[in-house]
Amino acid sequence: MSSEPRLHSRVDAGIGTLTIDNVDKHNALSFEMWHSMPALVQALDDDPAVRVIVLRGGGDKAFAAGSDISQFGERRNTPEGVALYNTTVDRAVATLGQASKPTVAWVQGYCFGGGVALALHCDLRLAAERAQFSIPAARLGVGYNHLWMQRLTWTVGPAKAKEILFTARRYDAAAALQMGLVNQVCDDTQCQALLDEMAALAPLSLMAAKAAIDAAITAGPYDPAAAQKAIQRCFDSRDYVEGRNAFGEKRPPTFSGA
Repeated sequence: MSSEPRLHSRVDAGIGTLTIDNVDKHNALSFEMWHSMPALVQALDDDPAVRVIVLRGGGDKAFAAGSDISQFGERRNTPEGVALYNTTVDRAVATLGQASKPTVAWVQGYCFGGGVALALHCDLRLAAERAQFSIPAARLGVGYNHLWMQRLTWTVGPAKAKEILFTARRYDAAAALQMGLVNQVCDDTQCQALLDEMAALAPLSLMAAKAAIDAAITAGPYDPAAAQKAIQRCFDSRDYVEGRNAFGEKRPPTFSGA
């Protein structure tokens, strides 16, 4: 019997994992799943035990196949319905992009449409060799959110972004790596090793780096205030003292995030 489509999260050894679980439909996201995402992401971002947030799909055949198109006739059949649906999806994706902690998309299998948007709003994208990427908006007659296309353009450049949208092609993991859509192609063991490596580092330093880099690529006048504040938190922290002491004592540091 199929389980109810849902999102669920867990925390283990500093890694907070949010799983998109709708295996029967290649982890397509229902309206209800989009609606529940902001609270789940925020809870992981607020949890002091979490150092890194990982987004992945249930099973091993898909990351996320975008929105559940079977709901469009019910949910997107009026101007009001379209507005509510789009606002709900936009809020979910934006919340992921606004997380203060490092976020990683672990992509196995299909990553289509809104699934690509979710991956783009993570800081890093890791892909299994069987991963496939596509934005089939032009096959469905829908418009792809301009803020998502901004993220895509930042990541792969304007020429490749146009190719992806203009052709609606599927790209395998090797092609995605070549164009810069993913950071690494790796197996489960390699992925876990990278996550463990990140989770062992000073969390305030990672958050400060993320804030500074995100500020540098944000459209409009450059405002370094948030990044400067995050950087100062590092120097005011116990982790800064621990990092210095551990270096001098030639031992691995133990960071607390404070």
